[in-house]
Amino acid sequence: MHSFTLLTVFLCGFWAVTLLYGEMVAYWAAFWTCSWPQPRLSSSFSKTDHYVKVAVLADPQLMDRTSHGLPPKSLLLEAAQFYTDLYMRRSFRSSILPFKPDLIVFLGDQFDGGPFLSDEEWQESLNRFKHIFSLNEKGRDLAIPIYYLSGNHDIGYAGFHSQYPKVISHYEKEFGARNYQISVGKINFIVVDAQTLDG
Repeated sequence: MHSFTLLTVFLCGFWAVTLLYGEMVAYWAAFWTCSWPQPRLSSSFSKTDHYVKVAVLADPQLMDRTSHGLPPKSLLLEAAQFYTDLYMRRSFRSSILPFKPDLIVFLGDQFDGGPFLSDEEWQESLNRFKHIFSLNEKGRDLAIPIYYLSGNHDIGYAGFHSQYPKVISHYEKEFGARNYQISVGKINFIVVDAQTLDG
């Protein structure tokens, strides 16, 4: 009986330590162990040159009713959304923002069921997205440009657009053009909406 009690105490302690690590320490581990690589100095790159620091975020896929077939507004869906949103917000604020990137690029799939959401659901997902990935820190907005690529979970493929053209206008109104080119420092980025080439 005594060994059973010791095992229970050990397992409870192990669970508590694991939970604390996952909820607190893990977010700061990236900050403590990561850094931007230092460029090698060469004839084409001097000490006065500024190299471009790009943070790339792929597939946030905000959970919605299409994610796991959970009923809309159900307690289970609300709880799952709350905790996944909380995880992404913590990760973004402790693993991306402290490194002060020159720009942030989202590689698409901001939403999970974007093409299949009602106007109200789409707006709700957009509000959640803006809250999770807010650049407001300690009451001030950080001046970091953000660029977005469209993903199939945001707008679907070409065959979908003929039936639901509003999906494209929804996306472009909030996230901007789907095909564009930007220059940051000496780097050119060319963004192409590959989903609409599908057809």
